[in-house]
Order: sequence, then C-alpha cells, then structure tokens
Amino acid sequence: TLSGLVERIKICNKFEKKYKMEIIQKLSEFRKLLKKNKKHSDYARTVEIAKEYKAHVSGVGLDDYLKQFAKREDLEMFEQRKRLTNSISQSVASSLQKPFYKVARNKNIKNKLDLKGDKTREAIVSEMSSGFYGTNELNSKGVDFWLRNRFLELTFTDPNAFVVIEWEAKNLNEIVEPYPYEVTSENAFYYKYKNGVLQMLLSRQFETMISIDANGDEKESSIEVYTLYEIGSSLKVKQYDPKFYQANNITINAKTQTTFEEDGKHFIATLNETNLDFIPGFRVGYIRDSSTDGRTFVNPFESAMPYFRKALKAVSELDLSITLHTFPQKLQYVQPCQGESKTKRCVNGISGGETCKKCKGSGLQPIHKTGQDAILLPMPKKEDMKDELIDLDKLIAYKTPPIELIKFQDEYVRNLKTDAHLSVYNSNMFIANEAEFAKTATEVNLNTQGIFDTLFPYTEKFSEVWKTAMKVFVRLSGFVGDFELLHIFPMDLELKTKAVLMGELKLANESEAPSYFRDAILNEIANQVYEGDELGKLKHFTRHRFFPFSGKTESEIQFLMSSPYVSTFTKILYANFEAIFTDIEKADPKFYLLAYDKQWEILNETAKPYIEEIKQQSEPMRIDWGA
Repeated sequence: TLSGLVERIKICNKFEKKYKMEIIQKLSEFRKLLKKNKKHSDYARTVEIAKEYKAHVSGVGLDDYLKQFAKREDLEMFEQRKRLTNSISQSVASSLQKPFYKVARNKNIKNKLDLKGDKTREAIVSEMSSGFYGTNELNSKGVDFWLRNRFLELTFTDPNAFVVIEWEAKNLNEIVEPYPYEVTSENAFYYKYKNGVLQMLLSRQFETMISIDANGDEKESSIEVYTLYEIGSSLKVKQYDPKFYQANNITINAKTQTTFEEDGKHFIATLNETNLDFIPGFRVGYIRDSSTDGRTFVNPFESAMPYFRKALKAVSELDLSITLHTFPQKLQYVQPCQGESKTKRCVNGISGGETCKKCKGSGLQPIHKTGQDAILLPMPKKEDMKDELIDLDKLIAYKTPPIELIKFQDEYVRNLKTDAHLSVYNSNMFIANEAEFAKTATEVNLNTQGIFDTLFPYTEKFSEVWKTAMKVFVRLSGFVGDFELLHIFPMDLELKTKAVLMGELKLANESEAPSYFRDAILNEIANQVYEGDELGKLKHFTRHRFFPFSGKTESEIQFLMSSPYVSTFTKILYANFEAIFTDIEKADPKFYLLAYDKQWEILNETAKPYIEEIKQQSEPMRIDWGA
C-alpha cells in the first residue's frame, strides 16, 4: 500500500542517516589517530627483525649486516670484501625451513567441517576455500596451498605481519571470493588487543592514483592508503582526484562513502561492514619475543641468529682469504728489459723519457704468459759451460701458501651450520648423513623428540589459522548457527628419516619385539620409499597384506617353515610368493585395484596349481649314488 511504502522510505532514510553518522564518527577517530602519527610501542623492533630475517632467508640486503673493521680496513677494502663475500645464510635458512614443509604434508591430519547437514552452504565454503589463493578453476591453490607455502614463508621472514581475509562486494546471488591480504610489520602502524583478541588494526598500503593535471593530461602517482579494521567493519581512506572522477563518470556511493578535503588534497573514505563479531585477521608469528615481554613474535630460527651473524663474518673472511692468498705464487729470475730497439733502450722501465712500452715500466724482460711462449736462454760456450750453465730448477720456484688457517676457517663455518640446527631443533638429524646418524636407539629417540618439541607449536598455529579461515568462510556463506570445526595434527608427524627408522627396526629386532610392532616400522619405511609413487605404494601394501610371515625375522621364518603347525598353503605361498604374484599380474593387470575379497579369491585360484604340483612330488626323489 502507499502508506506502507512511505513507511519503508522513512525507515531507509533513517538507516542511511545512521550509516552516514557511523562513517563520520569512525572517520573522526581515524583522522585523530593518523594526525598523532602514533605507532604501536614495538614498531621499531618488529620492523628491524623482519628486515634482518628477510635478508638472511633471501640473501638480499645482507651487505647491510657486514661490519667494517675500522682498525684493519679502509672503506675501499671493506667494499672489496663485500663484493667477494658469498654468504651461506640463504642455504642455512633453507635447510632450517625444510622440516616445516614436512609438517603440512602429513596425511593423518584430522580436519572436519560440519554445518549440521547444510550441504548447500558446505559447498559454498568449499568453493571459497579452493579459490582463496588462486582460482576456483585450478582448485589447487586454496587455503591448504597457502598455508603450506606463503604462510610458512611469512613465519620465517615477518612473524609480526598480519594477514586479513578480505573480499569484494558481490550481488546477493553471487558467492564472494575471499583472499589473504598481507599487512607487513612495516605497514602495521597501530593495533589493539583485549584478552588476546584483536580489537583494532591500522594498516598502510601503496596504490596508484590517476589524476588530471593543468593541461588536461592524465598522470599516475603513488599514494598511501590507510585502512582501519575494527570488529564488524573496516574504514578505508585514500586520496583521489575529483576531476578524474568527473571525467570518467565515477560516482561516490552516498551510503557507504564520504569525501573530505585536507591540506589542499581530496580524500574519499569507504566504510565496509563485515557483519562479523570479530576482525577476520590474525598475526603470523607464534613464538613470543622475550625482549618485548611477549607482545611481539620472533621467527622459528631466532635462537640461531647469533650463528647466522657469526657465519656472515666468518664466511666473509674465508672468501677474502681464499681469493687473496690461497693460490700458488711463482718466483722467477728474469733478464732486465733491453727496450724497444737499439735506439730506445730501457733503463729501469723508462725509455726515451717515457714508460717503456715493452715492459710496461717494470724494467724486466716480459715472461711467457701462455703455453705457446717459452723462456729462451743462450747456450754458453763449451769451455765456459761448467761455470755459466744455469740450473733450471733454481731459475723458477713455485711457493704454495700454508692452508692451516683456511682449513680452520672452513671447519669453523661448517660447525656454525651444525650449531644453528642444534639450537633450533636440538638435533642435527636433517644435516647429518645416514652413516653418522644411525647410532643408538636412545640417540635416535632424543633427536626425534627435540624436533617434535620445535615443530609442535607450529602445528598448533597452523591449525588455528586454518580454523580462522574456515570460520570466516562459514559466516560469509550466510550460515549463522553453531557448527563443528576440527583440525588436529597427529602426535607422530612422520618426520623420521630412513636412518632413524632402520635404527628403530634394529632395536625392535634385538629386543625381540612382537612381529606386528616390527611390521609397523617396515610400513613407515615403505611409505618413504614409495613417496610420490601411488601405484608402487598400492602394489607394495597389497603384497604385504598377503605375505605369510610379515614382520618375522629370517630365523623365525625358518622355524615356522619346518613346523607342523603351519598350513601347507602358507608354506607354499611363502616359497613361491614372487612366482604366484607374477602369474596374477599377467592374468589381471588391474588386480591391485580390486576389492580385498576378490583379490583373496584370485590368489587362492592362482596358488592351486602350485599346491597340486607339490603334492604330486611328495615322494622323495631317489638318487643312485653308485652311478
């Protein structure tokens, strides 16, 4: 009705005024915060460590951390040392990162999202997840891919960065596409927490502004854009050119945007309501920084930073020593330079008042520089040969420098890499070769436990971030009720190398552990051997399932084969195992893809001819030894 329509218009106008007042109020708070140029109390610390971490991880900017020895080298020598330095920081940082990549590849992670049977919204959440870090079409760079790669990189390079989940506004019938927006520690100006919950974040970013100059031409310039994130909304403020907006018919949304002028510049403020009861963002780090009483975070190899700094200095000196000193030196007697001609004689490198062109001012006769040249000496007369003949071994001498110092420096650098691993993992398992590491079971266990202690906090943070992202997706899908969300890593992260597992198997055999226990270790070894080869893994575990004496030692098998308590079928299967499975594969190449019951049926049928043939040969063979 007409009266109902009028009432709806009044409600809409009232809502728009309230919305407009909210923008003005938030903008006022934002401008006050920005004018004070206030940054959080630990801003300098977070920016400083992020810069140093990134330099060591990427290798870019490491020169800034090389120190000049003021008493021993001038600026020119220092610059030369920097040019000669080939740091190992990037290599060491990479080796420290690799075990963290193994964490996300664990196949026994328990994750669950249950929207109480709402399959429609579960499908929407799945689509948001798959397109989180890429596109939905690829379906390979979603949340899990981002966590395995980019999140891990940020953990090591900028633990105080924030990641905010953002999305563009869509029509009601369209699914929004969330994506991760990174706020580096340098751009995270100010934030507030209450009981560990993020209440406010002020971030800066750089964008390109197009404006129209006095001649009517378009020009581009870089501008700072600020965003104030709060619970339920975000306010984005950026500079704009009204002339460009007018020329391109770009309109200001009166409901969600407002403009203002300050210091002769025009700004536009945009308010976005998230309708969430939390800020959809989190800080990357999880290891508290003791220097700020836990208000900020450090990266996983912070405990190894003293070794990184020492290695930078040691490698610099080693490279300099090798380049400048570690090469054979040649000592040789040569004749004085005779000059360019009889009229242009050379006297101590000077010929005709100018530098001699033949010897380049050295005053010595040029020596051979390639294998095609030779030093020619006149043969003395026969009667003078005894007195004038020169011992050629004494004409030229090669001197090699002592390398004890170089060996010491090289060993020192290698030890620093080992010490870095020990400080992070309390283990050198990932850098020692298998022969060195396969020691006693006690050492194996201690090394493994040290690694678990290091990686466990990371698994907790990993799960927390995954659940945060899913919670945002669920709310964006329109689901408002309670839901079940689960993400848990197993206690065994499957980080043991083959050397560790072989050590455990050796201990299990020596202690006469049950066969099923030894069998479990063998299965773990097989998982590593067939990593990436799904068909090979399927064939192995199918054969393993039917193998008669899995987990038994050789002596145990020999005893069972002679025992009357083991069936004839089992003995024949063991003795002819490879031959029987070769027959099966020839008859049915898809055998390994079949169900267990069907596989068992085929195995029995294939084994029957072997059983019958052996029964027919049950009479012992008689041999006439006298023949």
